[in-house]
Amino acid sequence: MSYEIHYLDVLKGLLSPLDPLMALIMFVVFIVGPGATVWVLKRSGKWSRYWWQVPVGPLILITILLFGIWPQEGAGWRLTDGKLKIRAWPVSTTLDTKKIRAALVESSSPWRPVMRTNGYGTPGLCTGWCRLANGKKAVVFRHLRPPEMVLIEAGSRYYIISHPGIEKLYDALIAQGAVQWTADTGEGKGDV
Repeated sequence: MSYEIHYLDVLKGLLSPLDPLMALIMFVVFIVGPGATVWVLKRSGKWSRYWWQVPVGPLILITILLFGIWPQEGAGWRLTDGKLKIRAWPVSTTLDTKKIRAALVESSSPWRPVMRTNGYGTPGLCTGWCRLANGKKAVVFRHLRPPEMVLIEAGSRYYIISHPGIEKLYDALIAQGAVQWTADTGEGKGDV
């Protein structure tokens, strides 16, 4: 059982869900920027000499964007034989399901990521280290912002995995020996 994203999923994460700030940045970079360049070049009388900057500038930015998201290819998780492998660039780790506590929490809970400290982030994809609303730090893989997240505690580290259909991972973790945990109260059905 696994959930790993591909290149097109990463591209989808740029635009879904629609974030007003990201839409504004895209508008400024790809519409206002070239328009301002045309205006400045025509106003200064240098249009015939530097007209090539108008199509080349956005093409360079698009190329950088398309190659910049490449490290996210394959991010996600894989659960096999009691081992959960999490890949949330720049973090890659493997956890033994019998040595973890797992909780299914709401995306609006105090365990929600509020600030990425190291990794990759767009409106629909967040990977890497994040600061949580409750002040703790966690490795996060979040794709398309669903209403629930799986919170995992392994030793002194926290991991958050969130994507559409995350309930199946939670059920599988419990079936493979993870301790069922109520994260809000800190209580579990057993100790790890």
